[in-house]
Amino acid sequence: MQKSLWYSIIFTAIMLVLASCSEDSNPVDTIETGNFAVRFSNMVDSQPMTLEARGSANYMYTTATGQDFNISLFGYYINHIILEGQIGEYFADEMNVSANADEVKGYYQVLQSAPASTRLNLENVPVGTYDKVTFTIGIPEEGVQQGAAGGVLDPANGAWFWNWNAGYIGFAMEGGAEDSPQEFVDWGGGFTTPENSFALHVGGWKDLPPDSTGSQRFVNNVKTLTLSFGTTVVVAESLSPEAHIVVDALKLLNDSSLDFSTTYAVHA
Repeated sequence: MQKSLWYSIIFTAIMLVLASCSEDSNPVDTIETGNFAVRFSNMVDSQPMTLEARGSANYMYTTATGQDFNISLFGYYINHIILEGQIGEYFADEMNVSANADEVKGYYQVLQSAPASTRLNLENVPVGTYDKVTFTIGIPEEGVQQGAAGGVLDPANGAWFWNWNAGYIGFAMEGGAEDSPQEFVDWGGGFTTPENSFALHVGGWKDLPPDSTGSQRFVNNVKTLTLSFGTTVVVAESLSPEAHIVVDALKLLNDSSLDFSTTYAVHA
């Protein structure tokens, strides 16, 4: 189930917006770097995603099999962003893990509940023409530190960290589903699991074979995708391109044939 969920997440590059930063439409050859933005738009089929409060019975969306649901949390980690062009243009976002939040680079937690987090601004991109982007979903091995990590990797700052062996939740989707048999649970300390809710937490950074009982222990669910822009875009001081990437939550559910009546709590 875990792997099929990951393979079913569809990230689609649909358009590029070129925003002119000055009236000069002819970039000067001596300019060496510019800016590039990657913006993620979370959708449910053709509708912009709208979050409901936890426990809400207002089911706004319907799967291909007719199951009604809503979404209260949706997000994922993005990192290792690379831009490439047809004649060797290349940019790799700087990566660094540190206990100091100000020194953490290249890791982004995209949250539907935090609109500013959906736009990733890349600086010092070499001037040139680019036609594709590569990025990683989830936190790979080098980001799973046995010790303190700052910024979006810091559990004290809300990072989705399980433990040293399992690593991070790379993708999370929570909400309510009319067909979910989940019962209300009071865990104490003010934390509860609502009735008829679901939680899909998919992550992990390493593969371990099944134990003696045949149970799977750990699965590497970190995935890397490359998307073509379908055109070419110029990075220059006078041009700040933006790649607009759509993430379709309904396609995730439909392509994985997820049935809320049997699969409503995935934490692996």
